[in-house]
Amino acid sequence: MSSQVSDQELGDVLLQSVQTGSFPQSENVASAAVGSDALPILRQTLEKARDDTKDQIRQISREAASDVDGWVTQARKLQADIKLSQETAKEIVQQAEAGKEKTAKVQDAVSKVSFLHSEIAYNESLVQVVEQLKDISTLLESAQEAAVCSHILHALERLEDAHGAFRRLGPFENTRVVGLLNTKADQLRSAIVENVTGIWNNLISVNTSDRRIILREQAKEMGSDDAMNIGMVVQALTKLGLLDNFIARLSREFDSVIVQPRLTIGSDHVVSALTIHGDDMHIAGQVSDTSVKAALEDIQAIAEYLSTRMPPDITIPLSEKLIPVIANRLISSWLLPAVPLSTKGISDFQETLSLVLGLVEFFDELGWSGQQRLTEWVDKSAEIWLARQKEAAIAQVQRILPRRVQEKKTVERVETQILSKGDTLGRHEEQDEEWGAEWGDEAAAEEPAKNGEQGQNDAAEEEDMSAWGMDEDEPQESHKETEEPRAGAQGEEDAEDWGADWGDEEEPKQALTAPASKSAAEPTANEQAGKPSKDREMTLREMYTVTAIPDAIIELILQAVTDVGTLNTPELSGSAIAPASGGLFAIPSLLLAMYRATAATHYSRDIAGNMLIYNDCTRLSDRLRVFLADQAEKDKSSSLPSHLKSSVRLKPKLDGDIKAIEGFGKRAYGREMESQRTILRDHLDAAQGFSSCTKMPFAAECDNAIAMTIDRIADVKNAWKPVLSHSVLLQSLGSLVSTVLSKFIADIEDMTDIAEDESKKLRGYCVSLSSLNHLFMSEDGEGQERDMTGVYTPNWFKFQYLSEILDSSLADIKYMWTDGELKLEVEVDEVVDLIKALFAESDYRRKAIADIRRAAH
Repeated sequence: MSSQVSDQELGDVLLQSVQTGSFPQSENVASAAVGSDALPILRQTLEKARDDTKDQIRQISREAASDVDGWVTQARKLQADIKLSQETAKEIVQQAEAGKEKTAKVQDAVSKVSFLHSEIAYNESLVQVVEQLKDISTLLESAQEAAVCSHILHALERLEDAHGAFRRLGPFENTRVVGLLNTKADQLRSAIVENVTGIWNNLISVNTSDRRIILREQAKEMGSDDAMNIGMVVQALTKLGLLDNFIARLSREFDSVIVQPRLTIGSDHVVSALTIHGDDMHIAGQVSDTSVKAALEDIQAIAEYLSTRMPPDITIPLSEKLIPVIANRLISSWLLPAVPLSTKGISDFQETLSLVLGLVEFFDELGWSGQQRLTEWVDKSAEIWLARQKEAAIAQVQRILPRRVQEKKTVERVETQILSKGDTLGRHEEQDEEWGAEWGDEAAAEEPAKNGEQGQNDAAEEEDMSAWGMDEDEPQESHKETEEPRAGAQGEEDAEDWGADWGDEEEPKQALTAPASKSAAEPTANEQAGKPSKDREMTLREMYTVTAIPDAIIELILQAVTDVGTLNTPELSGSAIAPASGGLFAIPSLLLAMYRATAATHYSRDIAGNMLIYNDCTRLSDRLRVFLADQAEKDKSSSLPSHLKSSVRLKPKLDGDIKAIEGFGKRAYGREMESQRTILRDHLDAAQGFSSCTKMPFAAECDNAIAMTIDRIADVKNAWKPVLSHSVLLQSLGSLVSTVLSKFIADIEDMTDIAEDESKKLRGYCVSLSSLNHLFMSEDGEGQERDMTGVYTPNWFKFQYLSEILDSSLADIKYMWTDGELKLEVEVDEVVDLIKALFAESDYRRKAIADIRRAAH
């Protein structure tokens, strides 16, 4: 509870709060209650404080009274100074306003003086313009009088003076009176142009309908006796600025009336004749001499005609337009056709080039221009001749391909091999029962053939781009990709591929065949594995069908090489064409590239077109190799420099071309083989895996599939037999039969359950397919028939074993595996799968499978 605070203390606290704004620090004072009875004391305290304050103020005022009086005096003085300054400022402003009025009056006076000066100058210039207009009018009247009097040059001079005066009129040039004078000047100029044009047409008379041009020395203006010559007309046209237009028009007229008819050879090989009599030059009749020399002589006569009847002011600019046209027509219609396509016409062509250079020199003497085109053509005559040779060679190939592809002939290829005694076929001591012992060796020969079959799809899918020369840079790589996609570990190729028996250097020698009835060689795998004895030389001969295309191409190549030697003989070595002789070595590659590019189109009409391509490519590559060998022998005694010897220049290119040609032929062979394989697979696919071969209607489909397959192979043999050699035919048919057998074997092995009736039906199919062995019957050296199916069909023995398995008991199958040679042809898993499909589950089957697996290890 707070203690009691007196009213006096409250008054002191309130006074302090008013004076200093302080708050009481004592809690008792701050929380004390102020009653109404305390108010008089509080008021008294405040009034006392107020009175004390007033007394203090009065005391201070009395002490500072003197200072306040001084301040008042200073304030009054300052107020007087301010008033004086305001009056001075008003005077200054008044004076400034008075100056502006005087300046405005001065500027107004200056502008009036300037206007008067400009008016005086305008009046003076107006007087000058009027005088100039008078002079212009006088000039125009003078020009008109001169034009009327046929003094055209004088009229043009006055007209030029008038135009100069027009340009000096300055701002008055756009006035109406000047426009009237300009109109009069333009009318006068048009009249002069019309007069000059008429004189020009009289001096240079062009009659397009009669194809006639007449150049006169002088011509009179209509209605005047004064004559003008061509020089005066040229001066007038020059002053008028029309000379270039008239010369351009003359160039076009001269070309259409004279040059074009004389230098254009019609479709009927008729050329119009040029005749010049005095000032008259016209085209009439036909020329009797259609040689290039006669055409050049007529061009020179035209040049003489123009140069002797026209001043250089016309002929020189006319030559700039006319000579290039003449040069183009000469080159396209006369010089290019004159380029010889053989070396026999080079002497005449050299004379033609000399005549062209003579014409160019004549133009140079006249000071004409535009003949550089002819000079350049002569300088490039060797290149042009070479280009023509290439074009002609390619055109010849295009002509001979459709014609020679229909001409077929049989040719023989002879190859000598060094063979051991064990490599020959037809030994009397060899018996049929020995073949079983040969199967083990035959398996090694079959492996690369199987690998080749697996890679056939990849080879056939590759597009044949070699015809455009795209594979020439990497012939070996392309060869491997398309022909040997999966070569065996032994480095052998598929016996079916590309006619291995013809002795390509990449192909195995064991694929060659020994002489049969027509000396064809046909070794067996057993003989290949036999012990070598004394080597001996054996000549292999192959007869096959080709078209006339390879020989025709070789003839073209021989002609190109012969032309190189001819161009370097003493008679022609100095000609302008001789430097191009080395370029002829490019023609063989062009011919071969053209053949590859277009062969497929021309051979497509023949049922065995791809095989003919293969044979022709083989024939062509053989002849190219012989050609290179012959050229190398001839070059030993040749006196030509090394860079012109065919063996040096052609060998690098032709080696690549030979590989490209061989690759092209082999790809055609591969495409044909793959096409036939696809057809045969499609026939077998119709059987739907032979899984329902005893159920109708699937049984009929299976029967048809087998029959159609056999008939297709027979048809293929009939189509290929007239084309392919005997051994290649057997190899190709063997490949197709192998494809059929592989498909059939795969379908049988895929069957998980084969009933007894199905087994008998499949056995019948095997018997039907076995009839294909008649395709491979060949005669040995003694005239005895031998079945070579196993040699050319790698999976033939496997197929025969499959046929036996389908018709054998479990014991027989086990015997064939353990004591026979079934394991040499069939894998153990394949035999086990067949047993599981053919025989029901039993202890005996399990025991037989176990014995077979045990015997396999």
